[in-house]
Amino acid sequence: MKKKKALWVIVFIVLVLMIGGGGYFIWQSQKTPVASEQETLNTTRVRSSDIVLSASGGGSVVTLSDLSIGFSTSGVLEEIYVKVGDEIKAGDPLAKLEDDPDLKLSVASNKIAVITEEAALDSIYANLETELANATISYLTAKSELEDLKVDRIALNYKRCVDTTIENLEADYYEAKDSYERLVDQYEAFFKMRDPENLEKQQLEAKIATLKVAFDTANANWQYCLTKPSQEEIDVAEANILVKEAEMNSWKAEMDVLVQGVDPDDVALQEAKLTQAQAQLEISQNNLNGLILTAPIDGTIMEINGIIGQTISGSSFIRIADLSAPIVDLYLDETDLDSIAVGYEVEVTFDAFEDQVFTGKVITVSPELLANMNTNYVYAQLQLDPDSYGKPFDLPLGLNATVEVIGGRAEGVLVVPVEALKEIGDNEYTLFVMENGKPRLRVVEVGLMDFTYAEIKSGVSLGEEVTTGMVETVQ
Repeated sequence: MKKKKALWVIVFIVLVLMIGGGGYFIWQSQKTPVASEQETLNTTRVRSSDIVLSASGGGSVVTLSDLSIGFSTSGVLEEIYVKVGDEIKAGDPLAKLEDDPDLKLSVASNKIAVITEEAALDSIYANLETELANATISYLTAKSELEDLKVDRIALNYKRCVDTTIENLEADYYEAKDSYERLVDQYEAFFKMRDPENLEKQQLEAKIATLKVAFDTANANWQYCLTKPSQEEIDVAEANILVKEAEMNSWKAEMDVLVQGVDPDDVALQEAKLTQAQAQLEISQNNLNGLILTAPIDGTIMEINGIIGQTISGSSFIRIADLSAPIVDLYLDETDLDSIAVGYEVEVTFDAFEDQVFTGKVITVSPELLANMNTNYVYAQLQLDPDSYGKPFDLPLGLNATVEVIGGRAEGVLVVPVEALKEIGDNEYTLFVMENGKPRLRVVEVGLMDFTYAEIKSGVSLGEEVTTGMVETVQ
């Protein structure tokens, strides 16, 4: 539908031009030769240029990692290993309080207490756990074997084999018997009188021996299934059950004794004593370790609030900030809300480094506008590209910044002034191109567009002359 609409608009414009041109010709042929005003076309050339869509705002450098830390215990400051501006790594020692003999003694005493309570708990258990495990395994094994023996005993109350098995074994017997007897008859008739060294005779005798084994086996299997279990078999099975029951009960009794050998209350009490001793050791060790303050993160020393010899307490002795990955807080006018989104490129300049452009991208956009002096602002945070900073210095916190948020960029593209375009539909445009001194209508594909120029993706070529409107001249 859009294509049809555009076509009708183009036809309409062409008709208007034809009618207008004819009217202009008639008017020219009838007018008197006096001075008059006349409109002429204003034109320009299609050229190659860059288009950047952006929104401007201001902000300052901040960091996502900014910590104030202090000693976990109070004391007299003995040493400071760093100064403001030093770069440190996580785990580096920063400062130290004077040694406290009481803290060292507390750690040593609590270590002894833990060892003592562990030994007491071990003495309760001794080898009980291993013995109980072995007894449990033996009991469960005997119980399983007893169940198997009972199943075997029940089977002795019935025929050894079902009828189908007996029939199959009988068929196997007669088949083996027939094969064996036929081969024996063949031997008696043709090979018996031959020389014992005769190869064919020896081969036949070997086959007869093999068939004899198969015949005897088939007969034994068949006869076994035809007979009922004997009383002797039943007696042996029942005796085995009694022996296995006695073995199982013996293991059960030993297991019960082992379980009762440890008083749960004694174990619980001793475990509680051990836990308490371990907790006391951890506290005393932390207090001793607290005499040395270490860095929790990589960063730069920003503040030191204390001097050697001063009694230090609290959590704000040293401030550390990570300057290796600076963040820029950005504030835009609320009218530019549609010009920023996470992932958009940014170009940042700082008041202190006006000739240097830093690049980066938007990492967060606040879902809430910030109000200040009756004005609403869009708040966002920017991550600068690593190649843009740190050479030869890090950006100081609080540094004022001017930011251009890049909503779109087209480099080395064909552009025309926006006044050359005529919108004929939703994102559909035309313009007039001068051909042989006359304006000709063309449909063009438009890309990025700012307040001055528009990118032309198709429809015109570099250097072509396009109209930008009419100007009045006096004849």
